[in-house]
Amino acid sequence: MALHKFLYIAAAALVLAGCSQKYAVTAEDMARTLPMPKTLDDDKTRKDYGICRISVMNVREEPRYEAEMGTQMLMGAICWIIERKGGWSMISSPEGYIAWVTDGSLYFTDYDGAMTWKASRRLIVTAHYTPLLAAPKKGAAQVSDAVRGCIVACTGASGAYYSCRLPDGREAYVAKRDVADCRKYFASQNPDGNDIVSDAKLYMGVPYLWAGSSVKGLDCSGFSQRSYMDCGILLPRNASQQEKCGEAVDISGGWDLLQPGETQTVTLKLNADDLASYDAYGYGCYLAEKGEYFLYVSTDAHNVKCDPIKYTVDKDRVYNAKGVGKRASDL
Repeated sequence: MALHKFLYIAAAALVLAGCSQKYAVTAEDMARTLPMPKTLDDDKTRKDYGICRISVMNVREEPRYEAEMGTQMLMGAICWIIERKGGWSMISSPEGYIAWVTDGSLYFTDYDGAMTWKASRRLIVTAHYTPLLAAPKKGAAQVSDAVRGCIVACTGASGAYYSCRLPDGREAYVAKRDVADCRKYFASQNPDGNDIVSDAKLYMGVPYLWAGSSVKGLDCSGFSQRSYMDCGILLPRNASQQEKCGEAVDISGGWDLLQPGETQTVTLKLNADDLASYDAYGYGCYLAEKGEYFLYVSTDAHNVKCDPIKYTVDKDRVYNAKGVGKRASDL
């Protein structure tokens, strides 16, 4: 079948507002067309596959450690290798997120190796954290850590432990109470909204981390993605993509039609004086529309927290970079 085409665009531009003619500004656009199989099974000719070999793999927007993090992947997840250079690999994650990871985070294999891993009897970690041990006993040396959602291959059993194999071939033992059979786990999933909410509550207290999608740290869209993924539903990574999933719910008559697990996007934009991170350069216009909002906030460490506060905006408020309607703190 014809391969899907994804356009990978890297563009650099310098924007100078109100500067004089003495500045010469040039911009260069570079476009690459990348062949992209719809799923890992679609392209059997590809030789470049990777399996995450560590508990949580940080995925970055550029091939350097100081680059912005875009998402995370967990042990056992299969990805497609697009390019390798300088100790980094450009990958496509299972949901199609394209970014860079360190080569040391991956076990490299071919199509047959990836499918062999996928077809093996695997265990999924259901506990928040569990050690993968060198021997089936408490206090044994740790081979690796593992977090909720990590996947290992099951090779046997020994008392209260399963023997397992990590994607890169390392052998270890994991407590039976902390894992479930992967196929049975996902086959049994027929979640409704209450199931998704119950799973989401398991992450209460987990610290905020930009681009985080694991129990080691979560951002807003990573929190949604992880809660649904635990219930067998793979959502796109970013909020702008997630809000296009599912069916639209008519809320013109109020919020009562929203069921647990459903979401409604409400955008509340604040003035740059109050939250500079929303608009670091102070451009643009901000509008808080009249209405009622539910804010979920934490007063300390920005943890995942279920603490709804009903807040009413009594009238439309408009703010802009020129100072019209500018305020110290209205919200």
